[in-house]
Amino acid sequence: MIKLGVIGLGEVSQLMHLPILQDLCDKYQVTAVSDVSPSLVQFIQKKYHIEGGYLSALELIEQADVDAVLILSPDQYHGEYAAKALKAGKHVFVEKPVTLCGEELQELIELKKQYPHQMVMVGYMRRYAEAYLKAKEIMENDPRKTEYLRFRDIICEGPFYIGQTRPIFYPGDVPADVIQEGGKRRREHLDRAIGADATDAQRVTYQMMTGLGCHSFSAVRELFGLPKKIHSVTTAAGGEQVVIVMEFDGFLGVYELVNNQDIVQFDAAIEIFQKNRKILVKYETPYIRYQPMSLQVTESGEKETKTTNHGPDYRDAFQTELNLFAECIETGKQPKTVLEDAQGDFKLFEEIIKVMGEQMK
Repeated sequence: MIKLGVIGLGEVSQLMHLPILQDLCDKYQVTAVSDVSPSLVQFIQKKYHIEGGYLSALELIEQADVDAVLILSPDQYHGEYAAKALKAGKHVFVEKPVTLCGEELQELIELKKQYPHQMVMVGYMRRYAEAYLKAKEIMENDPRKTEYLRFRDIICEGPFYIGQTRPIFYPGDVPADVIQEGGKRRREHLDRAIGADATDAQRVTYQMMTGLGCHSFSAVRELFGLPKKIHSVTTAAGGEQVVIVMEFDGFLGVYELVNNQDIVQFDAAIEIFQKNRKILVKYETPYIRYQPMSLQVTESGEKETKTTNHGPDYRDAFQTELNLFAECIETGKQPKTVLEDAQGDFKLFEEIIKVMGEQMK
C-alpha cells in the first residue's frame, strides 16, 4: 500500500484525482493533503477521512508520513514542490505542465539524477487513453506514410460540465497575500521562459500551450517526434485563439486551439491522413468521468471504403496513469512520461512564441 500525500485540492483534484484514489484503495492510502485554504483542507479531510491536513505543501513533504506525493498545485509551484519531494525521499507524480519554463525543468532533471531509485512521472493522461494507444498500435503494426496531420482543442472548459455533475467546494478563505504571491511567481516564471519583454498576447498563448496544448502536442510528439519547422502562428482574442502550421518529416501539420466558455462542445482530436487511411482519435471532456472515447479508422480500397470504429471505451485515462504510477513504484519500471520526455514541449513552445513574435513585428 502506497501512502500518498495530495498537494492542491482544487477543481481537478476534486473531480478526478481524489475520487479515483478512493477507487484505487487497494493501491493507495491518502494519508495527508495540503492546500492554502483552511476550509478546503478541512472539507477534504472530512469527506475522505484523511488524517493529515496541511496549509503548506512544504510542511506536508517534510512532516507527513507519505511514500509519494501527487502535485496538483498551480503550475508555478510544480518544480519547487517536485524538487523538495525528491530531496525528502518521496516518489513524485506531477500534473502537466511539470514546470512553467524549460530552464527549471532542466534543473529538475539534473536533481533527479541524484535520486535514481525515486519515481517521477508527469501526468500526460491523454497518452494513456485506450483509443490513443490503439491508434499507435495500428500505426506500428501497419506503417504507412503520413500525408497530413490535423489536431485540435476546440473546447468549452470545466464550468459548463461541473455545474451539471459533481459538486465542487470553492473556498472563500484563500489569503490575499497568497494570491498575490502566486501571481508574482507566475509572472517571474513566464519572464524566465519567454522573456520579460514578451507581449501580453505571447504570455497568454504560452500559457494556453503549457496548460492545454501540451496534452495534444505531447501525444503527437510520441507518434511523430517534434516538427522540423514552425511555419506560422496566427492568434486572435488576445492570444486565446491559436492556429499553428508546422512541418514534420515529409508532411504538414495544423494545430487549432480555441478555449471558449460559450462554446458548448469538447472537440479534442488527432486526425492522421495516410493516403488510403485516416485515423481519428476523439477525446471527450475529462470533467465527466467515464465518458466514452473512440477511435475511427477509414480505409479506401479499389472498390470500396470501409470505416472501422474501435470502442467506445469507457476506461478513465486518469485512472490508467495512476495505476501505472503505483506499478512503477512497486517494480522500478519507468513510465514513458518522465521528466526528459517533457523537454520536447518547452523546446516547441519557445519556438512557437519566437515565431509569433517575429510575425508581430
